[in-house]
Amino acid sequence: MLKTPIAAAILAALSFGFAAAANADAPSSVTVLGSSASGAVQTSSQGASGPSSSTTDEKPKNLDTVVVSGSLINNAQIQTATPTYTVTAAEIKARGFNSVTEVLQNAVQATGSVQGPQNSGGFTQGAQTVSLYGLSPEFTLLLVDGKPITNFGQLYNGQSNFNNISNIPISLVERIDVMPGGGSSIYGSSAIAGVVNIVTKQHMDGGEIEVRAGGYDGGGGASQRITGSWGHDFGKLNVLAAIEFDNSSPLWGYQRKLTDGSLGDPAGATPERVIGVGNYGNVNTFTGARQSYIEPPNGCGAVSGLFGGTTALSPSPTVPGHFCGSPKVYGYTTFINQSRSYDGLLKLRYDVNPNLRLYSDVLLDWQQQKFTPGSQFLYWAPNDYGSYVQDQNGNIVSPTHVFAPEEMPGGYNSQLTRQDDLMYQADIGANGHFGDSGWDWDVYFMRSGDRTTTSTPSLLDGAVNRYFLNIMQPTGQPNALGQGIYNINYNQFFMPVSPADFASFSTNLPGSTNTWLNNTRLTLSNSSLFNLPGGDAGFAGLIEGGNEAWYQPVNPLLANNGIFAATGTSGGGQRQHEASAFELNLPVLKQLTADLSGRYDHYKTNGGTNHKFTYKIALEYRPFDTWLIRGNYSTAFRAPDMSSLFIGPSGFFNNLPDPYQCAVQHGTNCGAQQFQYNFSGNLLSNPKLQPTTATSWTVGTVWSPIDNLSLSVDYLHINITNEVVQQDIPTLLNLDSQCLLGQLPASSLTCQQTLGQVTRDGAGILQNVNTYFVNIAHEETNSITAQVKYTFPETRVGRFGVQFDYNDMLKHAYQLYPGTTPINELTNSFYSSEFKDIVAGSVSWSLHDQWGSTLYWHRYSPSPNYIGISQSATAPGAGRVGVWNTFNYSLSYSPAKNLDVSFLVNNLFNRMPPRDSTYTVYPYFNTQNYNVYGREYMLQLNLRFGGKTHD
Repeated sequence: MLKTPIAAAILAALSFGFAAAANADAPSSVTVLGSSASGAVQTSSQGASGPSSSTTDEKPKNLDTVVVSGSLINNAQIQTATPTYTVTAAEIKARGFNSVTEVLQNAVQATGSVQGPQNSGGFTQGAQTVSLYGLSPEFTLLLVDGKPITNFGQLYNGQSNFNNISNIPISLVERIDVMPGGGSSIYGSSAIAGVVNIVTKQHMDGGEIEVRAGGYDGGGGASQRITGSWGHDFGKLNVLAAIEFDNSSPLWGYQRKLTDGSLGDPAGATPERVIGVGNYGNVNTFTGARQSYIEPPNGCGAVSGLFGGTTALSPSPTVPGHFCGSPKVYGYTTFINQSRSYDGLLKLRYDVNPNLRLYSDVLLDWQQQKFTPGSQFLYWAPNDYGSYVQDQNGNIVSPTHVFAPEEMPGGYNSQLTRQDDLMYQADIGANGHFGDSGWDWDVYFMRSGDRTTTSTPSLLDGAVNRYFLNIMQPTGQPNALGQGIYNINYNQFFMPVSPADFASFSTNLPGSTNTWLNNTRLTLSNSSLFNLPGGDAGFAGLIEGGNEAWYQPVNPLLANNGIFAATGTSGGGQRQHEASAFELNLPVLKQLTADLSGRYDHYKTNGGTNHKFTYKIALEYRPFDTWLIRGNYSTAFRAPDMSSLFIGPSGFFNNLPDPYQCAVQHGTNCGAQQFQYNFSGNLLSNPKLQPTTATSWTVGTVWSPIDNLSLSVDYLHINITNEVVQQDIPTLLNLDSQCLLGQLPASSLTCQQTLGQVTRDGAGILQNVNTYFVNIAHEETNSITAQVKYTFPETRVGRFGVQFDYNDMLKHAYQLYPGTTPINELTNSFYSSEFKDIVAGSVSWSLHDQWGSTLYWHRYSPSPNYIGISQSATAPGAGRVGVWNTFNYSLSYSPAKNLDVSFLVNNLFNRMPPRDSTYTVYPYFNTQNYNVYGREYMLQLNLRFGGKTHD
């Protein structure tokens, strides 16, 4: 609610002029974010372009049936000052992409590493996202038909809100637009790295049925999809309806050679521990480093049937002694989730008269996924007793039991986490013209929501501890280090757990999240406000308001430490939002056009307010009809995450080098494995946060020297300041070490705060770190994107088209704290494993509108190896793995005008991730950069009936 009449007057004045999705002749119900054309000529629908960009036509277009991205003014002729990269439904099909995720993650601008289904044990194994230009996913704004969708309820990396792109039905997509750089002056918060607008089907006259089925060479991941869509004009009423069913099987680690337990270890296949007792010395020699293993008293005969009969007495590869181990332990991990989804789309348009249209849109997705992080997260150890205990012989030990499928009722198939997700977006509105005045209007109410429930197999802390304490036999007495003394029955400890006993201390832990976004918007526009030498000036304005919410209640069992070796995220709250915006397009000369836009956003919570004004200045200059020079400067922002404002203590686990232990043990390589410790932590909210701010500018050119040939090059600079981040844990640990060693005064405010956040046990072993969100970081990127596209003249053997796309990250600097040396994220692998450059290309062929074929190529540049990621870029052995090239191929045949049959092969040469000889921990490759899916075959049929199926 506005507090002053002046503020209300300003908003009312700015509201005069927003056009967004209201068409001039047939008002559209979609208010879409400005799609500036890149200036290149669109080529064959079979997909000569790479997935990163088939650009929109620079020539004048009729927008009556086109959803525009990137502008408030409904006129495509003026949308060339900012590049827009588009991939159409036909191109998506020709390249074999199975999901919106695959489309966006194959964009050449998607250079950043991201978590997803392969990130075992992560916070969002049932969701997917994209990182443009190596920036956090939270800096990319995702839209569906020009309207924002709500955040996913679970937090990315346990700390930030983000959009989940895994539950958007691919077969209902008409095209996807990617607009790089700042877009806050049009769209508001989060549009820093860029804006992605997913445009769904807009109009059909007739019906279409599409069926696709496929599977992988190595097994697992088989998929089936069926889609039905239909549309018709009933006089003044237009109806479009579509449904999709999608099903896929899981892909397990044991189904691929690289991830079949330790068989893919580049250091050689060695058994991993199933049951073992690490010996850490005695009270006089204990340092936290394992010194040997306690020998299994009777070998491992009693457990030899575990993990498919592969468990046996195994020597430790690092210290003296043996444990019961198997090379198959880690293979029980899913890399593709089992998934089933049902999707629906309904669009209604009713033309009351030539100046008024009523409309409503509904997009609905229900998706169920099942997955498991694997046996490495299903184990027992004395975590609740300090991780280390003393046995009856004076040895300080850490017993561990990893649960095998034979010990579980139903095996690992019974231990899959189930995630049910309901995502929806719905709007109701009206738009039209104010007679012949030249003014158009659009008003709508929109609600987007996401409800997620989970059921996670978990170990009951009290029950599982009681089971093993019967074996451990505590004496109730501590040793000199405060560690408990136990009379351990080693004979019983090296026995298998019965399925009945496992069931007695396991449960399925329920969880839930809920988010929503409400928005009411009024827009007014005039694309011919007045005349200038170059043509008609356009003006648009909007006023909008609404609220958003995020709730992630913590299960009481988690909150009360009732689940073994598990932590959770909790929190929730609501926020009000109002905004106004304008855009003015000025064709100053025939060759020169300027575009100005500005937006004011205001946020309010019970804890305070945030506000930000952003603007954009863009110029396009055409010295010749075939040559475009363009550039823009913009400011952008991201309002503080709902999670950063409302999160409760959010727990996490980490493993990092401890500089204090390295110092007291006189270590020379503090990144070595012996100084890396597991510890817990909590992330805490900060209601006083301010918005993250950014500036960006682009300059580029598009040139078409001959027919059917276009060349484009664009340079993009993004500068982010006041970035909201979690306090850096390595920095906290370094400060903690300096305070403990007396290198900083213990009485100083820095030491008091740091020592209060870092917890250690009596032996100085790291136990817990508490961190907060703060406005402190600074980030900067420079990149260049280029495209070449050419369609050859048609010949007797058909028409060929080629396209190549390239993006090179020239700079990515990240400064954690003011005054510190910026981190070069392109070379400092400890902080980032992103790609420096990506190339995509395709060759397409079509013949008589009956045959079509596309060969698509995607190349990732070298990325850091495991030593570089886990230790540092300067550590011995740090380096880079090789490039990763993949090819997709499709062949399409139309035996009749209304029938298409397609055969598709993804990853044609069955390329696995580049070999990394230093990646000696499971799964032996970087899951945030690569996948082990391998070659995929698919067959697809499209049947059209009843009329014209596409506008």
